[in-house]
Amino acid sequence: MNGPRSYLFDRLVRVVFFLLNGVALYLLLRGHNLPGGGFIAGLASAISLILLSLALGGEAMRRVVRGDPVLLAGAGLLLALGTGAAPLLAGRPFLEHFHVHLSGVPLLGEVHAGTPLLFDTGVYLLVVGITSKLVFVLTQSTRGLRALVAAEERRYSSPLESPIDEAAAREGENHRESAHEP
Repeated sequence: MNGPRSYLFDRLVRVVFFLLNGVALYLLLRGHNLPGGGFIAGLASAISLILLSLALGGEAMRRVVRGDPVLLAGAGLLLALGTGAAPLLAGRPFLEHFHVHLSGVPLLGEVHAGTPLLFDTGVYLLVVGITSKLVFVLTQSTRGLRALVAAEERRYSSPLESPIDEAAAREGENHRESAHEP
């Protein structure tokens, strides 16, 4: 991160990060019975990641979201679609949900769980993955760096496309070539 850093802002964001994710978990778990759910929980977690990247830089955000956020979004999409399509295998309508009610669970008492929680978890992962990827790309481009690294360009773009900024593309290629020279 370039520029001055605020010690107070750094420490505050570290606390707020965990508080926002606690609220996100609460919203996710209550979503199928009351207002909330995977979408708003995903947005709350995404806001915590954005705050983290503002305070500590994009690299801190990359350490929190390990791996490619698009894979996280893909897993969420598959979970949500799988939860919705699973009843079709039993001849039931798409998105029909099933519930389990357990009583006498130690420390929890009665537990009401069901497939809506799985669906909401898929939506949560989808929103966090897409938002994280957007923030990664935007932070890279606002710092004057290439938005996508070479591996991501091959993965996310068509071979028929050409970079918008040809000079930046040539500069990136020259940088990669010079990095491999002894």
